[in-house]
Amino acid sequence: MELVLITLFALSPLEKVFPDTPVPSPPAQSAVLWCARNETECAQIAVRSTQALTGATVRVAPLKHASGCALPAEAIHWNFVGSIPLKKNTPCENAAALTRKAPCDMPDVLLAERVRDIPANSTQAIYLTVTVPKDAPHGRYTGAVTIIASGKESSLPVELNVWPFTLPDERHLFVTNWINHGAIAKAHKVEPWSDAFFTIYGEYLDNMRAHRQNIAWVPWSLIKVTEKNGGRLSFDYVLFDRYVEELHKHGVADRIEIMFVGHFKDGWSGKEIALTQLEVKDAKTGQRKKLEFDQGLALLLHDLEQHLEQKGWLDKAVIHIADESSQYNVLSWCEQSRRVHKAAPRLKRIDAIEASDFGDDLEVWVPKLSHLKNWLPQYQAQQRAGKELWFYICCHPTGGYYPNRFLDYRLGMVRLIHWLNAAYDLAGYLHWGWCAWKSDDPFGTPPDTLPPGDTHTVYPGPDGPLNSLRWEAQRDSLEDFEYLWLLTQRMKDVKQKLGKVAAEFDPAERGKDFCRRLVRDFADVTSDPREIEETRRALAAEIIAAPQEPLVMWTTRPAEWSELVPGPIAVEVHGAVQPGTTIKGLNVVIEPSGRFRGVTHLSAKHSKIELTFTHGGATKTLVRQFRVRTALATAK
Repeated sequence: MELVLITLFALSPLEKVFPDTPVPSPPAQSAVLWCARNETECAQIAVRSTQALTGATVRVAPLKHASGCALPAEAIHWNFVGSIPLKKNTPCENAAALTRKAPCDMPDVLLAERVRDIPANSTQAIYLTVTVPKDAPHGRYTGAVTIIASGKESSLPVELNVWPFTLPDERHLFVTNWINHGAIAKAHKVEPWSDAFFTIYGEYLDNMRAHRQNIAWVPWSLIKVTEKNGGRLSFDYVLFDRYVEELHKHGVADRIEIMFVGHFKDGWSGKEIALTQLEVKDAKTGQRKKLEFDQGLALLLHDLEQHLEQKGWLDKAVIHIADESSQYNVLSWCEQSRRVHKAAPRLKRIDAIEASDFGDDLEVWVPKLSHLKNWLPQYQAQQRAGKELWFYICCHPTGGYYPNRFLDYRLGMVRLIHWLNAAYDLAGYLHWGWCAWKSDDPFGTPPDTLPPGDTHTVYPGPDGPLNSLRWEAQRDSLEDFEYLWLLTQRMKDVKQKLGKVAAEFDPAERGKDFCRRLVRDFADVTSDPREIEETRRALAAEIIAAPQEPLVMWTTRPAEWSELVPGPIAVEVHGAVQPGTTIKGLNVVIEPSGRFRGVTHLSAKHSKIELTFTHGGATKTLVRQFRVRTALATAK
């Protein structure tokens, strides 16, 4: 009888595991997680056996702290990772962005099944999700994951390291992935807007909140309109209010995002935007008819604005005019936007846009990511003028240069999405497809009409949504954003404590340094899992160190992680410390106030600045790293 050999090994959760993924040499002997309190962190474990494994399942031992306490059982979840058949890749010039060329089965969905068979010499991924409570002690926790199959067991140690800081409950970035209500109703066989629908919909909203999405768009068509004697319109908000109250109940109502009131009259490249005719029901006859804007929708919008104010929702309400307007129809869009604004002047307007000149007819600008790069000065001018600036991705941009969440992209490209928000001070993010399953089989081959994965990042499960590797990576990206936000808050506190001597220094600049390590430009990013994790670990260390003595704010000119070109390379150092602080590592001039300055010369061999600060017996060493160009491209 042949011995059944079961091998377990850990991989980065940003790697996709295929049946032919080999056991690395040497394999990782434990799964190690690092995270803050009030954060969800993931690990990935793979199992491979020389013999077929029948009835494989997983047991997760409690994660115990040295003090004896353990994380609650509900804080730890596991799933087998399932694959989606892929026949065609995303159009991609930069092939390095793709995980694997089609045809193949692409790992993505976190399955609901708790038992499965694993063929011989085939690798199966197990995804582990750990949510650390806000009151958990920081430090090291240990446990194990055990695979049970074919009458055998094999275990892998798990180590969780909790940093001594807590992510905020509040979300500091507006995030909307649009919900397809009809797809949810169809998948779960419930009538739209019925009690059964709202029950299952609550599961989807809870999933959004758990992944730090804080907006779910609102159909204004839920307002029922009746025409009474004399042509007077009556507006029934019962269903609309129930919907919005559900959003508040489930924690995804940081904005009330009201769906479109207009559309392209003759397609995307047509010149005209048309506003929707309002369907009303005659109170006497029950017959329905449609009214033009001035007699219908304008009155509804005016009444809706008053209703939102009465409910206390107006300040966070935004409304869409028409999606993805461009130079073909921007003049018509602006004209119709002004009509909407006249009807409801306190209701902010938001739209995904493909042009740069909407002027004062738009309050929340959401350009496509590639347009944002190409027309950045124009958009930033609007931002300085008081407009709110977001970005959106969809079936574009493709090519493999910009971060996106396509099914066949490397997960690092998903992880970097919200680093763009932090790097460029973008207040929000929009994507059209969270659950827009385009076929009767969401687990089947994606349709050829769009890049694979563009339609959704969750799948319909037995009792609600099933997560995906991409959706988990996006949550991690949003948590990274909160790390950067937290560092800025701590640097603000340091600046306040240092006083006038630190007045010239921007508390947000240190976070931008970390962004620059991974995001050099919108279309020039580092998606390597190891580099991402090292950056996150360094960021966490800085969050911990920032409020500790000695207090320091310092910067370099040029900024950290800039590319330096030999010739020679001079880098200035400027900063502020508490009076009496000593600095080693560079010959700097320190004024009595604590303001210091200096200059150093770097090279490819010596590309970092390391300064050690000492004050009152406390010491802190801080580093700034640079990229130095080592060779020039040869002109052809």
